[in-house]
Amino acid sequence: MPPHPPKNPSSPFSSFSGHHVGIRVPDYDAAKAWYMEKLDFRVLQEWPYGELKLAYLCPPNDDNFHVELLAGPVPFPNEVLDDLGVSLQHGGYQHMCVHVDDVDEARAELASRGVDLIGEPFEIEDISRRLAFFRDPWGNMIELSQKLPGAGS
Repeated sequence: MPPHPPKNPSSPFSSFSGHHVGIRVPDYDAAKAWYMEKLDFRVLQEWPYGELKLAYLCPPNDDNFHVELLAGPVPFPNEVLDDLGVSLQHGGYQHMCVHVDDVDEARAELASRGVDLIGEPFEIEDISRRLAFFRDPWGNMIELSQKLPGAGS
C-alpha cells in the first residue's frame, strides 16, 4: 500500500473516525448468539429503539470498532449470495472487513464453527493483502484481511 495522503486537520470533518457498522437482522437473539458464539464478539450495550432491539458488539480484542445489530422484522430482506463476484454487481452495502493476523488460520477456525465460507482466499498485491470472505446466517458478508509479508501500512 502507498503511504496515506497527508491528514487534513483544518477540515470541518477532521473529527471523523470509524466507530461501527450497522447490520439489519430479523432475529435479535439468534444474531447476538451467532456473533458471540461464532466470532467471539462481546456485548457492549443493548437497548430498544421503537419496535427494534439493538446492541453494540465488539470483536474479542478490539474496543474501538463495533457491530451494531438492528433486529426486528425485515419486510425487505436482501438476497443471500454465494458468490463474491455476483455480490459486486449489487449496489449498497457490500461487506465489512476485519483485520486478522492469518487469514488461513481464521478461516479454518470459522469452518470448524460451521460458518458459511465464500470462495477461496486470494491475494491482491496492489493493496498488499490476503483476503477471504464469509457470511452470517442473514447473508451479511464479512471480509478477513491479512497484511502480506513486507507490506507497509
